[in-house]
Amino acid sequence: MLAISVWFLASLGVGMFATALGRSSPAWILFSLILSPSLGLIVVAVLDKKRVRSARVLATSSSPAAAISVPA
Repeated sequence: MLAISVWFLASLGVGMFATALGRSSPAWILFSLILSPSLGLIVVAVLDKKRVRSARVLATSSSPAAAISVPA
């Protein structure tokens, strides 16, 4: 019973680590529950951090004024 509890808690830890790196927590928790928390931790740590575009970049790139070009 202790081993199952440790396995589950370690899988939750992998999910929290994945969230910190911008990955899907439920997917990595499930991955870790099925295969192994240690394998999940290694795979998440090896993957690059997901880059999230900031709201400021999205706002400037999607403004209608940016799409209008003025002939010279």
